[in-house]
Amino acid sequence: MRNVSVRFHEEKDRETNRPIELYQVFLDEDTLYLACYNTDVTFFNEKGQPEIYYAIGIGRSAIRMNIDTQVDECTVGIDNVNREMSAYIANTEFRGRRLRILKVMLDALDSPNNAVVLFDGLMDSPTIDEHALRVRVVSQLNSLTIAAPRRKYQTQCNWQFGSPECGVDLEAQTRTGTVSAQSADGKTFTLSGRNEEKDYYVEGVLIIGKHSQKIVSSNGPTVVVEYPFPLGQAGKPYQIRRGCGKTKEECQKYNNFARYGGFLSVPSNQIRL
Repeated sequence: MRNVSVRFHEEKDRETNRPIELYQVFLDEDTLYLACYNTDVTFFNEKGQPEIYYAIGIGRSAIRMNIDTQVDECTVGIDNVNREMSAYIANTEFRGRRLRILKVMLDALDSPNNAVVLFDGLMDSPTIDEHALRVRVVSQLNSLTIAAPRRKYQTQCNWQFGSPECGVDLEAQTRTGTVSAQSADGKTFTLSGRNEEKDYYVEGVLIIGKHSQKIVSSNGPTVVVEYPFPLGQAGKPYQIRRGCGKTKEECQKYNNFARYGGFLSVPSNQIRL
């Protein structure tokens, strides 16, 4: 951010100030703009252009120095109650990507200078459960602890599906149509235009509007996702994208084995390089 404005300090010093935190998550194919607030917030992005920061359950631990590395770090948590992060994380590389936390005042959102950077760092690989995605973020002042994405010495492919390292064209693996039917539990769909072989879309993603979920089985027009969508999706347009189980066999299905990012001779114990 630029130099902090006088306006920001004036708002900060008011007895009735209204501070909130905004999060910028810089990923390979997209940047997430998130607000720790109950409604969306319009502020500015890293280029000084107006941007919508979407309201979501997000928070962080206190920023502290790691005794072992002598580097500032914190942990960020993002709500996963609707299970959308489960689908997102399956196809997104977080390690080594940048995350920035801003503090702004709700009554001073008219200038990109009305913010302070609370933290700027690189993310580690996240963990996720039915409640939240959690990711450790380490200060960029010393990013050696999470240098660019590290490869694990493992048989499973290290590359994010569709990344430059992987090379698979995700657009070519994506199809569209209309939702014909949705089950009462919200997880099973009948999709128009689909007649692919059994489990063709397993490990892929079904996207309907703002919602997306990981696919656990498919057979022709029938697709089952890991967690339920809100009911009422019948008649809506969808996108469906193939995924990858990151095994040798999966890579060969895409005729992409020359780019396989795993180590086939590795023993069972994994070692980080």
